Amino acid sequence: MNPQKNLQKRVMLKRGCILVLLCSVLICAIPTPVHANAPSALTIAYNLETQTLQATITHPVSDTITHYIYKVEIKKNGVVYNTTTYTSQPDPNSFTYTYHVNATTGDTLDVTVSCIQGGSKTIQYAIATNNGDNKKSTPGFEMILFIGVVIITVTILRRKEA
Repeated sequence: MNPQKNLQKRVMLKRGCILVLLCSVLICAIPTPVHANAPSALTIAYNLETQTLQATITHPVSDTITHYIYKVEIKKNGVVYNTTTYTSQPDPNSFTYTYHVNATTGDTLDVTVSCIQGGSKTIQYAIATNNGDNKKSTPGFEMILFIGVVIITVTILRRKEA
């Protein structure tokens, strides 16, 4: 095979892989309307002095009467501490509920919010003395998709160069 043609094929392959990678980045970066049932975000904060837990929930819906967060379950150290049910959500996008939770330093709180149409989100919070940012959450699907595309692209490039 002609070395010039072989070089051209390799250059075209690299350009194709770069194009696929760039398209993947753009797809992940473009905001899309949320139609999913599961809550899209959940953040919690705990105040040791007032013994209050604040759960801020993002769950975009068009009708807060038929599509809403119907249940918030709080577990303290793995045991159900409180379950509250609702018949609507106070805002069509984001809202905060406050709960009294008797907890001390070292306790772990798991908060699960569930949608009436299916789907839920859980976050774990370890109570620290400084009330610092000690939330744990799972990364979003878009980030996992992006990392997967990068790994596949790098693998293809390495195989073609070998």
